[in-house]
Amino acid sequence: MKNPPVNLTPLQKDYAVYLPAISSFYSTYVAKQRLEKFIPDARIPAGFDRGIEGMNFLNPEQGYFYYKYGLYSAGHAQLDLNKSLTQESMIQQRDRNNTMILGDSGGYQIGKGVLKFDWLDFEGKAANKTRQSILEWLELTADWSMMLDVPTWACDHIHSPKTGLKTFEDCLDKTRFNNEYFLTNRLGQTKWLNVLQGGDWDTAEKWYNGVKEFSDDKIWKDKAAEGWAFGGANMCKMDITLKRLMTMREDGLLVGKNWIHFLGTAQLDWSCYLTSIQRQLRKHINEEITISFDCASPFIATAHGLVYTNAQHSPKRWSVIMDKSFDNKALAGSDTPFPFESEIGRRLTVGDICHYAPGMLNKIGKEGKTSWDSFAYALMMGHNVYCHIVAVQRAQQLMDIECAKHKPDWRAWGIEGKKEIEFSDWVPRRILYFDRFVKELFETKTKAEAFAMIDQAGPFLKSLEGARLQGGPVAYANKSLFDFGDNEKSDDIDFTNPDDDELRNLEELVS
Repeated sequence: MKNPPVNLTPLQKDYAVYLPAISSFYSTYVAKQRLEKFIPDARIPAGFDRGIEGMNFLNPEQGYFYYKYGLYSAGHAQLDLNKSLTQESMIQQRDRNNTMILGDSGGYQIGKGVLKFDWLDFEGKAANKTRQSILEWLELTADWSMMLDVPTWACDHIHSPKTGLKTFEDCLDKTRFNNEYFLTNRLGQTKWLNVLQGGDWDTAEKWYNGVKEFSDDKIWKDKAAEGWAFGGANMCKMDITLKRLMTMREDGLLVGKNWIHFLGTAQLDWSCYLTSIQRQLRKHINEEITISFDCASPFIATAHGLVYTNAQHSPKRWSVIMDKSFDNKALAGSDTPFPFESEIGRRLTVGDICHYAPGMLNKIGKEGKTSWDSFAYALMMGHNVYCHIVAVQRAQQLMDIECAKHKPDWRAWGIEGKKEIEFSDWVPRRILYFDRFVKELFETKTKAEAFAMIDQAGPFLKSLEGARLQGGPVAYANKSLFDFGDNEKSDDIDFTNPDDDELRNLEELVS
């Protein structure tokens, strides 16, 4: 008898939800194996008692582990709906009662040119055809979906020659056009998130005031967006995050808006901050609201040959440990167990990863440098995504344990002297301080009172800022989520980039 899948979903408790940004490379293996023997029987690991379908963590019956949540992007999707039903069957044929997929509209990929779009005739026939294709794909695919925003970097000196956009206002105006198109033409099969951008408080406020009407039930009636997506400074500058929420509270735009998504937020500490915020939103404003956050790090890491090894949770090291994986043709056929723990990993041998022996030819008839075939990358992705989910949940569990014991006053931050006081053996003090802070913040009665409290805590809140503000993606990775042994290759990886070149190369390999 097969053992039931390890079910990670109940461990979510009332925590903010991590959404793995599922790579089309990964989902392709599940879909193609259903249609044909894409992977020959001899190549399937002996420990895979459910075959390739066991890699499908959205399958509550057949997955080696089950986790009901994920994000999937139109930017890399098959927008032909008939083809999507089979080519993306891991997503399209999932049990809708036991899974939740958030659909990304692909604005990033449009801005980067990965998804073709007619910028010269923005409101014309060709552009509307792309909009309609994305809208219909999201309606078919996702439970919640982001409307098609135009990121503010689309007007910078790098992208402006292609997009024709010159200013922040251009990006906002184009987003408003997209929002109106999506809400006017919505089909009622998905719920929509109104996307917020802006690089600082002034631009974030201008953007919010420019798009908030699309979430107003008085204006759009039953077609109004049902939730929000926080991008730009809204999702990584904590003072702006909190001021935005306090503004929404005053405007009445959190009641009945049951989902808030934070774009590209991978840090373990932010998973705890967002949990604290979600709990207060549910207590004081909207008991139905859920906060989620996504990243593609497990998939991007694999594309760069990195493996999650373990996780460290302590005040000094609050991170997933990642390092360069083994890649040696001498290990082909090895029955040595895969050394790192996960529900995928414990079913693998080293030889399952190091497939090519010396002299073996790859799919294009040549002997490559690596011992990995493309399937080895898929196996490693399954291992890495499990490790990432567990690391996030463990961080949130430890926060609960330690917050029950330690309730430090956030006003003491920065006046402790040269030696910072750590209260817990497990959880960094900033997480304990923030939980106390946000509880007090939501007790305020007015926007002015809340803003004054946020300003008073300014230096503390600035210390919580994420990756893109404290030294870029590498500093972000090392400080907030990952530690990299002696792996120099990590210096080239931007884990905040949803369109990583190495990952795109893999996706094209099996598309």
